[in-house]
Amino acid sequence: MITEAEKLVANGPQQMNNLCLGGFASKNCLSTYKFGKKVAKMLQAKNDLISKGVFDKVAGSQPAASVVVRPEERPIALQPTIEKVWNCIVDKDVGIIGLYGLGGVGKTTLLTKIYNKFSTTQNGFDVVIWALVSNGYDIAKIQNKIGGNIGFSAESWKNKSVEEKAVDIYGVLRIKRFVVLLDDLWERVDLN
Repeated sequence: MITEAEKLVANGPQQMNNLCLGGFASKNCLSTYKFGKKVAKMLQAKNDLISKGVFDKVAGSQPAASVVVRPEERPIALQPTIEKVWNCIVDKDVGIIGLYGLGGVGKTTLLTKIYNKFSTTQNGFDVVIWALVSNGYDIAKIQNKIGGNIGFSAESWKNKSVEEKAVDIYGVLRIKRFVVLLDDLWERVDLN
């Protein structure tokens, strides 16, 4: 529809010259009628789109993803590592990043700093999710945390099966650019 509108706008002055002879109405009624029908059809299509209210994409830059800042400790010499991880996160060619190490070396502190950076930095992500997994995780709890971040918080949604929740989450996230930060992960988590 946009290209059709652009064509009408570009050809508008020429059409006006053809349809209006020095300020007088054209004798070519068929040409005037066809042009008017095109304009009316495009206006109706525009009104239909507005009334449906389905706008997957909007032109212009998106605001930074909504992030509730988490309390953080004072890291010692973590800045270079934070920058390395951040650069990987914003790289569109990187899909999954793993941060691992012995307990107490600062993985959660690093992840917290990165999570908080989303609240202050333009990053291109629509959704940023933090989930604490811990040893012996429950996939339903992880799904509830993810679902809560994308608008699924009703009790009826929480009572759905793991499979139904997965379909709902996928339906929303497949059209968004998102980050899921899983903290205290002890084993592989299958989010499929």
